[in-house]
Amino acid sequence: MLLCMGCGLGLVSSLTNLSLYRALALGPLALISPVTASYGLITMALAVLLLHEIPSPFVIILLLLVVTGMILTISTAAKEHVAFPRLMPSRQMLTFVVLVLGLTGAAATTLFAMLCWLGVNMWFIWFSVLTESICLLLACGLALVPMLERGQYRWSDNQQQSGVFFGIGAMLGFGTEYFLLSLATRHLGPIQPIMASRLFSALFLFIYARYQHVAGWGEIQLKQCGSIALIGLCDVIGTVSYDIGSRESTLMVAALSSLYPLLPFLVGVVWYRERIKLPQWAGTGMIVCGMVGLSLFGK
Repeated sequence: MLLCMGCGLGLVSSLTNLSLYRALALGPLALISPVTASYGLITMALAVLLLHEIPSPFVIILLLLVVTGMILTISTAAKEHVAFPRLMPSRQMLTFVVLVLGLTGAAATTLFAMLCWLGVNMWFIWFSVLTESICLLLACGLALVPMLERGQYRWSDNQQQSGVFFGIGAMLGFGTEYFLLSLATRHLGPIQPIMASRLFSALFLFIYARYQHVAGWGEIQLKQCGSIALIGLCDVIGTVSYDIGSRESTLMVAALSSLYPLLPFLVGVVWYRERIKLPQWAGTGMIVCGMVGLSLFGK
Protein backbone atom coordinates (compact mmCIF):
# COMPACT_ATOMS: atom_id res chain seq x y z
CA MET A 1 0.00 0.00 0.00
CA LEU A 2 2.86 2.39 0.81
CA LEU A 3 4.42 1.94 -2.64
CA CYS A 4 1.04 2.44 -4.31
CA MET A 5 0.38 5.65 -2.38
CA GLY A 6 3.94 6.87 -2.90
CA CYS A 7 3.63 6.29 -6.64
CA GLY A 8 0.36 8.22 -6.73
CA LEU A 9 1.71 11.12 -4.69
CA GLY A 10 4.89 11.24 -6.76
CA LEU A 11 2.93 11.37 -10.01
CA VAL A 12 0.66 14.13 -8.68
CA SER A 13 3.69 16.13 -7.53
CA SER A 14 5.49 15.73 -10.87
CA LEU A 15 2.51 16.71 -13.02
CA THR A 16 1.69 19.65 -10.74
CA ASN A 17 5.21 21.07 -10.92
CA LEU A 18 5.31 20.63 -14.69
CA SER A 19 2.02 22.53 -14.92
CA LEU A 20 3.42 25.30 -12.72
CA TYR A 21 6.58 25.70 -14.83
CA ARG A 22 4.50 25.67 -17.99
CA ALA A 23 2.28 28.39 -16.55
CA LEU A 24 5.27 30.52 -15.55
CA ALA A 25 6.73 30.17 -19.04
CA LEU A 26 3.52 31.38 -20.70
CA GLY A 27 2.45 34.04 -18.18
CA PRO A 28 1.05 36.40 -17.14
CA LEU A 29 2.87 36.21 -13.82
CA ALA A 30 0.57 38.83 -12.29
CA LEU A 31 -2.31 36.35 -12.46
CA ILE A 32 -0.45 33.07 -12.06
CA SER A 33 1.26 34.02 -8.78
CA PRO A 34 -1.92 34.65 -6.76
CA VAL A 35 -3.81 31.83 -8.47
CA THR A 36 -1.24 29.14 -7.63
CA ALA A 37 -0.67 30.57 -4.15
CA SER A 38 -4.35 30.08 -3.32
CA TYR A 39 -4.01 26.27 -3.41
CA GLY A 40 -4.78 26.25 0.33
CA LEU A 41 -8.43 26.92 -0.50
CA ILE A 42 -8.59 23.58 -2.36
CA THR A 43 -7.05 21.71 0.58
CA MET A 44 -9.39 23.44 3.01
CA ALA A 45 -12.44 22.58 0.90
CA LEU A 46 -11.43 18.91 0.67
CA ALA A 47 -10.80 18.79 4.43
CA VAL A 48 -14.30 20.09 5.10
CA LEU A 49 -15.99 17.80 2.57
CA LEU A 50 -14.12 14.53 3.15
CA LEU A 51 -12.60 14.78 6.64
CA HIS A 52 -15.58 16.65 8.10
CA GLU A 53 -13.38 19.25 9.80
CA ILE A 54 -16.10 21.80 10.43
CA PRO A 55 -14.70 24.89 12.19
CA SER A 56 -16.68 27.56 13.95
CA PRO A 57 -17.92 30.51 11.86
CA PHE A 58 -15.36 32.78 13.56
CA VAL A 59 -12.48 30.45 12.65
CA ILE A 60 -13.75 30.29 9.06
CA ILE A 61 -13.64 34.09 8.89
CA LEU A 62 -10.08 34.10 10.26
CA LEU A 63 -8.93 31.46 7.76
CA LEU A 64 -10.43 33.35 4.83
CA LEU A 65 -8.88 36.56 6.18
CA VAL A 66 -5.42 34.98 6.16
CA VAL A 67 -5.74 33.53 2.65
CA THR A 68 -7.32 36.68 1.20
CA GLY A 69 -4.59 38.85 2.73
CA MET A 70 -1.90 36.66 1.22
CA ILE A 71 -3.50 36.75 -2.25
CA LEU A 72 -3.90 40.54 -2.03
CA THR A 73 -0.26 41.02 -1.03
CA ILE A 74 1.18 38.81 -3.76
CA SER A 75 -1.15 39.92 -6.56
CA THR A 76 -0.53 43.61 -5.86
CA ALA A 77 3.22 43.04 -5.95
CA ALA A 78 2.96 41.16 -9.24
CA LYS A 79 0.81 43.81 -10.92
CA GLU A 80 3.28 46.65 -10.39
CA HIS A 81 4.71 46.73 -13.93
CA VAL A 82 2.23 44.55 -15.80
CA ALA A 83 -0.48 45.49 -18.26
CA PHE A 84 -3.10 42.78 -18.36
CA PRO A 85 -4.01 41.38 -21.77
CA ARG A 86 -7.46 40.30 -22.78
CA LEU A 87 -7.86 36.83 -21.25
CA MET A 88 -11.39 35.83 -22.20
CA PRO A 89 -11.29 32.08 -22.99
CA SER A 90 -12.00 31.06 -26.55
CA ARG A 91 -14.69 28.62 -27.61
CA GLN A 92 -12.08 25.96 -28.35
CA MET A 93 -10.61 26.27 -24.85
CA LEU A 94 -14.03 26.07 -23.19
CA THR A 95 -14.87 22.99 -25.25
CA PHE A 96 -11.56 21.38 -24.29
CA VAL A 97 -12.13 22.08 -20.57
CA VAL A 98 -15.66 20.64 -20.67
CA LEU A 99 -14.49 17.47 -22.45
CA VAL A 100 -11.57 16.92 -20.05
CA LEU A 101 -13.78 17.50 -17.00
CA GLY A 102 -16.36 15.08 -18.39
CA LEU A 103 -13.72 12.42 -19.02
CA THR A 104 -12.25 12.93 -15.54
CA GLY A 105 -15.66 12.73 -13.89
CA ALA A 106 -16.58 9.55 -15.76
CA ALA A 107 -13.29 7.86 -14.87
CA ALA A 108 -13.56 8.93 -11.21
CA THR A 109 -17.13 7.62 -10.95
CA THR A 110 -16.13 4.28 -12.47
CA LEU A 111 -13.14 3.89 -10.15
CA PHE A 112 -15.20 4.85 -7.10
CA ALA A 113 -17.91 2.30 -7.93
CA MET A 114 -15.36 -0.46 -8.58
CA LEU A 115 -13.47 0.13 -5.32
CA CYS A 116 -16.71 0.28 -3.33
CA TRP A 117 -17.77 -3.04 -4.88
CA LEU A 118 -14.42 -4.56 -3.85
CA GLY A 119 -14.96 -3.43 -0.25
CA VAL A 120 -11.87 -1.19 0.00
CA ASN A 121 -11.55 1.18 2.97
CA MET A 122 -13.30 4.47 2.29
CA TRP A 123 -10.23 6.62 3.00
CA PHE A 124 -8.21 4.68 0.41
CA ILE A 125 -11.08 4.98 -2.06
CA TRP A 126 -11.01 8.77 -1.76
CA PHE A 127 -7.22 8.75 -2.02
CA SER A 128 -7.33 6.68 -5.22
CA VAL A 129 -10.17 8.65 -6.81
CA LEU A 130 -8.59 12.04 -6.11
CA THR A 131 -5.18 10.85 -7.32
CA GLU A 132 -6.61 9.43 -10.54
CA SER A 133 -8.73 12.53 -11.18
CA ILE A 134 -6.03 15.16 -10.73
CA CYS A 135 -3.44 13.10 -12.64
CA LEU A 136 -5.80 12.61 -15.59
CA LEU A 137 -6.75 16.29 -15.57
CA LEU A 138 -3.15 17.54 -15.52
CA ALA A 139 -1.88 14.91 -17.97
CA CYS A 140 -4.55 15.84 -20.53
CA GLY A 141 -3.60 19.49 -20.22
CA LEU A 142 0.13 18.91 -20.52
CA ALA A 143 -0.25 16.52 -23.46
CA LEU A 144 -3.01 18.16 -25.50
CA VAL A 145 -2.77 21.92 -24.93
CA PRO A 146 0.65 22.24 -26.69
CA MET A 147 -0.88 20.58 -29.77
CA LEU A 148 -3.80 23.01 -29.67
CA GLU A 149 -1.36 25.92 -29.33
CA ARG A 150 0.50 24.85 -32.46
CA GLY A 151 -2.72 24.51 -34.38
CA GLN A 152 -4.95 27.33 -33.11
CA TYR A 153 -3.35 29.44 -30.38
CA ARG A 154 -0.59 31.52 -32.00
CA TRP A 155 -1.13 34.99 -30.52
CA SER A 156 0.28 36.32 -27.27
CA ASP A 157 -3.11 36.73 -25.65
CA ASN A 158 -3.98 33.12 -26.34
CA GLN A 159 -0.61 31.94 -25.03
CA GLN A 160 -1.38 33.76 -21.80
CA GLN A 161 -4.81 32.15 -21.73
CA SER A 162 -2.99 28.84 -21.72
CA GLY A 163 -0.72 30.16 -18.96
CA VAL A 164 -3.70 30.92 -16.74
CA PHE A 165 -5.13 27.50 -17.62
CA PHE A 166 -1.95 25.77 -16.43
CA GLY A 167 -1.84 28.03 -13.36
CA ILE A 168 -5.31 26.87 -12.34
CA GLY A 169 -4.19 23.29 -12.93
CA ALA A 170 -1.17 23.84 -10.66
CA MET A 171 -3.43 25.30 -7.97
CA LEU A 172 -5.70 22.24 -8.13
CA GLY A 173 -2.67 19.95 -8.13
CA PHE A 174 -0.96 21.49 -5.11
CA GLY A 175 -4.21 21.68 -3.16
CA THR A 176 -5.03 18.05 -3.87
CA GLU A 177 -1.47 16.87 -3.22
CA TYR A 178 -1.35 18.38 0.26
CA PHE A 179 -4.75 16.96 1.12
CA LEU A 180 -3.59 13.52 -0.04
CA LEU A 181 -0.49 13.88 2.13
CA SER A 182 -2.70 14.67 5.11
CA LEU A 183 -4.88 11.67 4.35
CA ALA A 184 -1.88 9.35 4.04
CA THR A 185 -0.30 10.74 7.22
CA ARG A 186 -3.35 9.82 9.29
CA HIS A 187 -2.89 6.15 8.40
CA LEU A 188 0.83 5.68 7.63
CA GLY A 189 2.59 8.34 9.70
CA PRO A 190 4.34 11.56 8.60
CA ILE A 191 7.63 10.16 7.27
CA GLN A 192 6.95 7.16 5.04
CA PRO A 193 4.49 8.80 2.58
CA ILE A 194 6.86 11.72 2.00
CA MET A 195 9.90 9.56 1.39
CA ALA A 196 8.01 7.33 -1.03
CA SER A 197 6.42 10.27 -2.85
CA ARG A 198 9.72 12.13 -3.27
CA LEU A 199 11.42 8.98 -4.56
CA PHE A 200 8.76 8.37 -7.20
CA SER A 201 8.56 12.08 -8.06
CA ALA A 202 12.30 12.18 -8.79
CA LEU A 203 11.95 9.00 -10.86
CA PHE A 204 9.05 10.39 -12.92
CA LEU A 205 10.81 13.71 -13.54
CA PHE A 206 14.00 11.91 -14.59
CA ILE A 207 12.02 9.79 -17.07
CA TYR A 208 10.30 12.93 -18.38
CA ALA A 209 13.63 14.75 -18.78
CA ARG A 210 15.12 11.81 -20.67
CA TYR A 211 12.07 11.48 -22.91
CA GLN A 212 11.94 15.21 -23.68
CA HIS A 213 15.75 15.40 -24.11
CA VAL A 214 16.00 18.21 -21.56
CA ALA A 215 19.40 19.91 -21.79
CA GLY A 216 21.54 20.90 -18.84
CA TRP A 217 22.06 17.61 -17.00
CA GLY A 218 25.73 17.50 -17.96
CA GLU A 219 26.26 21.12 -16.92
CA ILE A 220 25.55 20.51 -13.21
CA GLN A 221 28.78 21.01 -11.29
CA LEU A 222 29.82 19.47 -8.00
CA LYS A 223 29.65 22.79 -6.14
CA GLN A 224 26.01 23.14 -7.18
CA CYS A 225 25.06 19.79 -5.66
CA GLY A 226 25.23 21.28 -2.16
CA SER A 227 22.64 23.92 -3.02
CA ILE A 228 20.43 21.31 -4.67
CA ALA A 229 20.69 19.05 -1.61
CA LEU A 230 19.86 21.99 0.69
CA ILE A 231 16.76 22.83 -1.35
CA GLY A 232 15.63 19.21 -1.20
CA LEU A 233 16.26 19.07 2.55
CA CYS A 234 14.22 22.22 3.16
CA ASP A 235 11.41 20.79 1.04
CA VAL A 236 11.35 17.55 3.03
CA ILE A 237 11.53 19.32 6.41
CA GLY A 238 8.71 21.67 5.46
CA THR A 239 6.53 18.84 4.19
CA VAL A 240 7.16 16.71 7.29
CA SER A 241 6.21 19.69 9.46
CA TYR A 242 3.03 20.09 7.42
CA ASP A 243 2.19 16.41 7.84
CA ILE A 244 2.75 16.48 11.60
CA GLY A 245 0.52 19.53 11.93
CA SER A 246 -2.17 18.11 9.66
CA ARG A 247 -2.70 15.21 12.06
CA GLU A 248 -4.36 17.75 14.35
CA SER A 249 -6.16 19.91 11.78
CA THR A 250 -5.71 19.78 8.01
CA LEU A 251 -7.90 22.85 7.66
CA MET A 252 -5.74 25.01 9.91
CA VAL A 253 -2.38 23.85 8.55
CA ALA A 254 -3.53 24.25 4.93
CA ALA A 255 -4.41 27.89 5.54
CA LEU A 256 -1.16 28.69 7.35
CA SER A 257 1.08 26.77 4.94
CA SER A 258 -0.28 28.75 1.99
CA LEU A 259 1.50 31.80 3.41
CA TYR A 260 4.87 30.67 2.03
CA PRO A 261 4.90 33.36 -0.75
CA LEU A 262 4.99 35.92 2.05
CA LEU A 263 8.59 34.95 2.87
CA PRO A 264 10.23 36.19 -0.38
CA PHE A 265 7.97 39.24 -0.16
CA LEU A 266 9.35 40.08 3.31
CA VAL A 267 12.92 39.39 2.14
CA GLY A 268 12.42 41.93 -0.64
CA VAL A 269 11.14 44.53 1.83
CA VAL A 270 13.74 43.99 4.57
CA TRP A 271 16.85 42.93 2.64
CA TYR A 272 16.44 44.67 -0.73
CA ARG A 273 14.60 47.73 0.63
CA GLU A 274 11.76 47.38 -1.86
CA ARG A 275 8.89 49.83 -1.51
CA ILE A 276 5.44 48.39 -1.03
CA LYS A 277 2.07 49.97 -1.71
CA LEU A 278 -0.94 50.53 0.52
CA PRO A 279 -2.85 47.41 -0.66
CA GLN A 280 0.19 45.29 0.22
CA TRP A 281 0.28 46.79 3.71
CA ALA A 282 -3.43 46.04 3.99
CA GLY A 283 -2.90 42.44 2.91
CA THR A 284 -0.03 42.01 5.37
CA GLY A 285 -2.18 43.45 8.14
CA MET A 286 -4.98 41.01 7.30
CA ILE A 287 -2.52 38.13 7.53
CA VAL A 288 -1.17 39.25 10.90
CA CYS A 289 -4.66 39.78 12.34
CA GLY A 290 -5.82 36.41 11.05
CA MET A 291 -2.82 34.54 12.44
CA VAL A 292 -3.11 36.23 15.86
CA GLY A 293 -6.79 35.34 15.94
CA LEU A 294 -6.09 31.73 14.99
CA SER A 295 -3.43 31.39 17.68
CA LEU A 296 -5.89 32.65 20.30
CA PHE A 297 -9.19 31.15 19.16
CA GLY A 298 -8.26 28.49 16.60
CA LYS A 299 -8.42 25.46 18.88
